[in-house]
Amino acid sequence: MNVDLPVPSEGELYKRIADRVGVDSDRIAEVFASHGLELTGSLPAKRELVVHRLICEGRKTGTTGNDGPFTVDMTLGRGPWVISSSINSAGKSSLLWALSFALRGEGFDAFCRPETVSWFRFVRVDIEVGGAAASIRLYFDKPGRPSVRLLTADSISDLLVLEGRVEGRIGVRLAATAEPSGVKGLIGRFMMERLGLQPVSVWVAESNAPKDEDGNRDSTEQVHGWASFFYAIALNSASDSLLLGPTLVGQLPVKLMQLFLDVPYAPELSRLTTLRKAETQEVSRVARRAKEDARARDEQAAPLRKALEVAQQRLRGLEAGRPDVGNLVAAVDHAAAELAPCQAAYQEAAEQHQAAKKSRQSDQRAERRAKQSGAARLLLGALDPEVCPRCDHDIDDERRAAEENEHQCSVCARPLPSLPQDPQAQADALARIEARLAASKTAEDSCAATLATATERLTAARTTYDQSVAQLERIRSSDWFALFDKAQREVDQLQGAVTLSTGGRSGDTPPALVAALAAAKPAQKTPAEQGPDDETLLTAAAEVIKDVVDQHSRALFSELNDEIVQIAHDLGVTNLTSVNLSLGGQLNAVKSGSKHRFSAFSPVDRLRMRIAVVVGMIKVSRRRGIMSHPGLLLIDAPTAEELTPQATYQVLDTLYRTGNKVPGLQMIITSIEEAVWDIYPKDRIVTGTDGRELF
Repeated sequence: MNVDLPVPSEGELYKRIADRVGVDSDRIAEVFASHGLELTGSLPAKRELVVHRLICEGRKTGTTGNDGPFTVDMTLGRGPWVISSSINSAGKSSLLWALSFALRGEGFDAFCRPETVSWFRFVRVDIEVGGAAASIRLYFDKPGRPSVRLLTADSISDLLVLEGRVEGRIGVRLAATAEPSGVKGLIGRFMMERLGLQPVSVWVAESNAPKDEDGNRDSTEQVHGWASFFYAIALNSASDSLLLGPTLVGQLPVKLMQLFLDVPYAPELSRLTTLRKAETQEVSRVARRAKEDARARDEQAAPLRKALEVAQQRLRGLEAGRPDVGNLVAAVDHAAAELAPCQAAYQEAAEQHQAAKKSRQSDQRAERRAKQSGAARLLLGALDPEVCPRCDHDIDDERRAAEENEHQCSVCARPLPSLPQDPQAQADALARIEARLAASKTAEDSCAATLATATERLTAARTTYDQSVAQLERIRSSDWFALFDKAQREVDQLQGAVTLSTGGRSGDTPPALVAALAAAKPAQKTPAEQGPDDETLLTAAAEVIKDVVDQHSRALFSELNDEIVQIAHDLGVTNLTSVNLSLGGQLNAVKSGSKHRFSAFSPVDRLRMRIAVVVGMIKVSRRRGIMSHPGLLLIDAPTAEELTPQATYQVLDTLYRTGNKVPGLQMIITSIEEAVWDIYPKDRIVTGTDGRELF
């Protein structure tokens, strides 16, 4: 399926972003410019990297009868190439490693044979990159640590005619040099500039970083440049479980595919995402550092704060007990005023109770005599005075005994009259005496209750009075004022110490200072007047651009899916029904009727699938009339795991036909298979003497 999605212009994108947040397009452009961002549009890419010549010089050591100097001079070009031999350990992978070192700035690990690294003394690669002719010269003074000299020329033919290490010729120029530490950087910059590539950033959580409140750790920006992009040229070995690239972190495989499929605005989205992540993280780091500093200061000030709290509590206690002599004197006067009526009420109640008690006792004696004395029964109902009604002298017990025994009146001492006993009259008189006794008892009880109440009130009033007097005397003789002054000085000193230890955050700003600062501060626009801030606008921009990138990625991935399946079939991957590349980087293959992860493929099938993905990307981009992939593929031993001659022949034949069929493609493989000689023309095979050691 062909992709024919319209690509929005820069102006259209600015308008989409502006419409989303309700501002003018010019405002979006200003924000982008202020942050060093730019929407440059999606111009067709033309990336081309062609290897024309590889020269290697060195000295072999540690071999079995084959030590000594060597020189390899390979002339290459576009189309399919194979570095072959009929025996193992003939130098095929080592030559591919030397080539990758010159092109990448460091050796490609999948091609490295550690025992041969020290053999190389000089590597020269003549290339055309982005339409420019260049010669990369590596000089190995130490194993694996070369210096570099980069030559450029008016045409590739000016370089190809130079022999060995020769540099002098009209039209050839020394463009740059670098010592071992700068080789990777120099070659990386050269390739990125000539191929029109921009670095890709991914963010990796720092393993030892503390987590924030949401459980997230700080991230470190990993910038991937030419060394990582090179994985789309030099394919991972069959044993590698990654589909593409050196890592899965940050969805790098997807970003590489978007890069080499020339997905519109993918680089701009990457830069915008990196900027926002960096700014957000820096804000988070500043906030966290401030919190950590404050926490450290708080921890250091904790003992001082504790001491201050205790001192303040002591001061509050003293303030609560602040003496007020005037109030205390008034309290004593008030208590005395309350005590006086209570004393009067008590005295009155005590007298009334005493009188009621005597009345009750008199009535009680009268009742007893009436019930026990015959003489009294003669006078039931008569008076039974306690004193003489005329002279107020007490009627003593002697007279009462005479009245009882001799029947002489206890008042006048005359003989009692002989009265006939009337039982009913006596009963009635006795009932009256009992009624009088009951009344006197009730009166006594009432007076007793009144006396108890008066006693309680008098006791409370006296207690209050005594306490007021005691407090007044205590305050008059105490050292409260000295204690209060000492406590206040202690609080002031501790507050100053806390302020110094916490950077001045121990207390609130004085109201007067707040007012002065408010008056001096210029008037700020309200949120409605100010409009959305930069962060809001950049967030909206990221969303809009991501929509475009995702839409085009899905469409291109859909087209790429078909290519992958077809190429994989041609390479001998059996029972593969479909693949569905996701924006998360998953292959989502269906094989033998079941879902199949990329890591679940066999090693040989993983390499085939990897070849299918890269070749598919090249075909899709070429079909769109662009050259977004440099067009160079380096594959080491693509049939090393094959078990049958038929499968080996099929893979090699497919690779050869693909190298011839795809426009602008240069494919360099290594192989030990005999089928190479039947499939590849002799002028496309690089081999050693008698098909054995290459050097």
